[in-house]
Amino acid sequence: MEQPTKAISWNEIEELAQELADAIRASGFNPDYLFGIAVGGLVPLALLSRALKVKNVVTISAHAYEFDSTKRGELVVTHMPAIDVQGKKVLLIDEIADSGETLTHLARLLRERCNIGELKTATLVVHQEHCKSRPDFFVLATDQWVVFPWE
Repeated sequence: MEQPTKAISWNEIEELAQELADAIRASGFNPDYLFGIAVGGLVPLALLSRALKVKNVVTISAHAYEFDSTKRGELVVTHMPAIDVQGKKVLLIDEIADSGETLTHLARLLRERCNIGELKTATLVVHQEHCKSRPDFFVLATDQWVVFPWE
């Protein structure tokens, strides 16, 4: 049986990103660096960079899904930044936490390699049924397959 889908518009993405930024600010967490997971996390990374007024932006290239597929495969990391952010606060950003495995794995790698002071995770969306490891911050929980406007 095919999973029901939920399409999100560009306007909704902007609203979700603003809500996410508001929640991050309200928590008192003020990141020094934003790390975004390419490809899906690049748009939220850009929107949060502006909303949180953080210009220190770093990207990671990783994927567990092929384009146009709803089936999760093995996580493949093709680029990890070689940066020392000793003692700094870092926010790791993606568009969705489906299982939460990508965020968990990349957060562990970043802690091992980048000398991070404090690391938090954020996504626009969480798949409430599948996600075993939720990000620190998110604004929309759904049990549907989400289709983002850049897909």
